[in-house]
Amino acid sequence: MVAALPLVLFPFCLIAAALNDIRTFRIPNMLSVILIAGFAVAAVIAGMDLATLGNHVLTSVIVLIVGFGLNCLRIFGAGDAKILTAIALWFGWPSFLPCLIYIAFFGGVLSVGILIGRMLARAFPAASLRIPALGVLAATEKLKAPYGVAICVGTLVAFNESPLFQTLVAQLG
Repeated sequence: MVAALPLVLFPFCLIAAALNDIRTFRIPNMLSVILIAGFAVAAVIAGMDLATLGNHVLTSVIVLIVGFGLNCLRIFGAGDAKILTAIALWFGWPSFLPCLIYIAFFGGVLSVGILIGRMLARAFPAASLRIPALGVLAATEKLKAPYGVAICVGTLVAFNESPLFQTLVAQLG
């Protein structure tokens, strides 16, 4: 039963991050901290050996460095970099690669959806008056996307493929 706690915590934090990013374009640091602490608990429950733990930590550190580099270039938000770092800790390498592929795919879908919404909002100004989100899209010149949504959806899709998830689920049965 204890093995179920990380399996509930992980998606809960991701969904909270996505919802917060939609509302405020920010991902609270506390969610990343909770995910990191949750990983420590999950690693103990799963009986993770030191080599595997090192792999997960190294993957996370690399993602942190790349994420902050992208943030300095204004390509990526700091909250996105931090939540992605915490996510990488849960996956390790090479399990994190499919997660990145899903994130990129859903990021593309999100961006295309926002572009279509912007076009519709500008083509039908009356609808923009009735639907505030369309009005915001119509008024924005620079594409700003809550990429935390793509990060969280892509991660949730990939999570069941991760060895940590599979180990925790096996302990439930």
